[in-house]
Amino acid sequence: MAKPLAIQFGAGNIGRGFIGLLLAQTGYEVIFVDVVDPLIEAINRQGKYTIKEIFDGQERSTTVENVRAINGKAEAEVVEAISQAAIITTAVGPNVLPIIARVIAQGLQRRAELHLETPLNLIACENLIDNSKILHDHIFSHLPADVHQYVEAHNGFPRCVVDRVVTNPSEAERAANPLAVIAEGQGQWIVDRLGFVGESPAIEGMKLTDNLDAYVEQKIFTLNTAHAATGYLGYLKGYEFIHQALQDPEIHQIVTGAMAESSAALIKRHSLDPEAQKQYALNTLQRFANEAVPDPVIRVVREPKRKLAPNDRLIKPALLALEVGVSPLNLATAIAAALLYDHPDDPQAVELSGELKDKGVDQVLEQVCNLSSDSILAQLVKEKLSEAKKLRQ
Repeated sequence: MAKPLAIQFGAGNIGRGFIGLLLAQTGYEVIFVDVVDPLIEAINRQGKYTIKEIFDGQERSTTVENVRAINGKAEAEVVEAISQAAIITTAVGPNVLPIIARVIAQGLQRRAELHLETPLNLIACENLIDNSKILHDHIFSHLPADVHQYVEAHNGFPRCVVDRVVTNPSEAERAANPLAVIAEGQGQWIVDRLGFVGESPAIEGMKLTDNLDAYVEQKIFTLNTAHAATGYLGYLKGYEFIHQALQDPEIHQIVTGAMAESSAALIKRHSLDPEAQKQYALNTLQRFANEAVPDPVIRVVREPKRKLAPNDRLIKPALLALEVGVSPLNLATAIAAALLYDHPDDPQAVELSGELKDKGVDQVLEQVCNLSSDSILAQLVKEKLSEAKKLRQ
């Protein structure tokens, strides 16, 4: 009997090291859609790959089989695969969602032409609060009006939250096996039960919930907030990996302070148990400190303008903290550090640096972060900029 087909857009670390793993372990044949030729060739040549998972300091190798890959540029092949798919997932990064939406729309239109009645659910595993809703909207911008009703009736777009650190092995290991990845043993994939069309699939390691908003904000405004704060401060001080940055006493103090500020807002906003949130924050720091899963600072801090957006991991928790009477001094320091991130190989960093130089901090805070120059948070960030500049190595 043929295995059900899962299409995973993105064969990067999360695609291979988490979502693709869970789908394959559940019994799907997994097709990765990517545009990196060496990656596609390696997947098709080997038909499998290995994940090194770290559980409490102990290594365990897992082989993921029943996988193949399609080049995203071969659109006819991608459309044909979508017409046969049982589930579609993405892990491509927020900026790529609009790009893949066009070919996905073509695939859904093809399913409508074939009058397929089997439901197909699409889950965008991106670090965005409304990830699958955003994918839905991009797809619908490419669909002809006469297909809208079919897609709404037969396709679900359940939002989700993905929580796992996956990174690359050493250069020597990559040379020996270009598909190898390293992942922490723990991980969460929590999906909105109410977003599915038809029966929700029983995927190993996927947890369903009726209250996704609390999970999403807890994860993004705890883990991603602390990750970004550690990364931007670590970049200024010249650290290569997140665990190295977190060992710096000054950075550690600012990051723990930022987590306390965001936690106060989350506890109030979602009626979280304070002790449980404290443990979640502590566990997050322990995960970042894991030297066995070295997470490059440059990976964490890329695309600063997106991460400084008003509803993202730095600005939003700071605003929420202010709403509950907490002064977000440490979050303001992290925001200031993000403004100073200027890696020459990151287009957004180059753009941000140029805007700061040409327009000044007030205009950047207004245009990028949607903060008026006289707002409390803007004032705090401007005060912390001089402190952040002193951290630069």
